[in-house]
Amino acid sequence: MKIRRIAGALGAEISGVDLVQGVSLELACDIRQVFLQHQVIFLRDQHLTPAQFLAFAQAMGRPVEYPFVKGLDGFPHIIQVKKLEHETVNFGGIWHSDTTYLDLP
Repeated sequence: MKIRRIAGALGAEISGVDLVQGVSLELACDIRQVFLQHQVIFLRDQHLTPAQFLAFAQAMGRPVEYPFVKGLDGFPHIIQVKKLEHETVNFGGIWHSDTTYLDLP
């Protein structure tokens, strides 16, 4: 695993990791440590199925269903974020609180 800082205050890109192969406990701990240190991480070119993406999310913590947007069929914890051609506002383009109002945000 290689780590490259993106900016001075926060952000790092992680390379040399293939999440398609799965995430061991050791790798999950290493990625989490990079996240805690840099606050934002990028793992580019990871072509994951919904099941693989959910497995990675579960290795990082406990995924929760978002209360106002329906998730993917069979994967209610995964929300597709996209902007269609006819839409004028991007997903989340209006003010939102990222569920800080929940008991466990």
